[in-house]
Amino acid sequence: MELIRDFDDIDPRYRGGVLSVGVFDGVHLGHQKVLGRVVERARAAGSEAVIFTFHPHPLEILRPQEVPALIQTFGQKLDLMRSLGVGAVIWPRDPAALLAMSPGEFLDRIVGGALDAHAIVEGGDFRFGAGGGGDRERVLEFARPRGIEVEFVGDVLVDGERVSSTRIRGLLAEGHVAEAARCLGRPYNYLGTVVEGHHRGARLGFPTVNIDAPRFLVPAEGVYAGWVLVRGRREKAAISIGRAPTFYAEHPLVVEAFLLDFDGELYGEQVALEFIDRVRGQQTFSGPEELKRQMAADCDRVREILAGG
Repeated sequence: MELIRDFDDIDPRYRGGVLSVGVFDGVHLGHQKVLGRVVERARAAGSEAVIFTFHPHPLEILRPQEVPALIQTFGQKLDLMRSLGVGAVIWPRDPAALLAMSPGEFLDRIVGGALDAHAIVEGGDFRFGAGGGGDRERVLEFARPRGIEVEFVGDVLVDGERVSSTRIRGLLAEGHVAEAARCLGRPYNYLGTVVEGHHRGARLGFPTVNIDAPRFLVPAEGVYAGWVLVRGRREKAAISIGRAPTFYAEHPLVVEAFLLDFDGELYGEQVALEFIDRVRGQQTFSGPEELKRQMAADCDRVREILAGG
């Protein structure tokens, strides 16, 4: 898969392809349905699947106070697109200029001009152009006289509700990581770097790794069953998100994981946390001994969950 930053650098083989435009944060089941159709149609036409996307999120440029926390890193998004068979990803070097274009200018200069798209595939809620002024009718008006095929893919429903990045953010914010995983098509993956903590877990017999992941979406406070992906391995883990209320009245939010079957130092290494299910919410305990007993019970429950029990 090729990553293209400038429109002057577009290889001719990516012109005349099947195009989809979007943020695709999370590459959830709805996104996967759209991307799957792009790849399917491109292969049938003997052309390339081309995706036009943004990073950072457009709201970071347009309305920074409203920008949502990321569901995934840009690298993770690219990896998923590659695995689905996408041929090229357009990642504009100057996203502000693209976001300022009117719908008509974007269609004329980018879709019909630089990319000369053969077909366009989008989700039902597709919006584009300055102020989100472009919609499906605007695309159809542009495409029909030019012979560009347009397909709008229907929604994907999970538990009777439409899958969307907004829904997934809400589920994670409430700690519903298992339901979020059903919408994503995989466990929520939190990527970060191991940093030094306060060593409270080690003093209790449960040494944890603290994870720093700026601007990543953090699930609700509580204890979770999950996996830590480190050094090419998946390690069982009890993941805790909270502010250590047993020890501090006020404390910054901490994301930490106790690796059940791992012994070693990981400072400075990049790891990924996979959230499988929530064990319990955050609690305040009478002291270290009560907390230690609960942590032992949590680890037993984590083993049960990860074993499918």
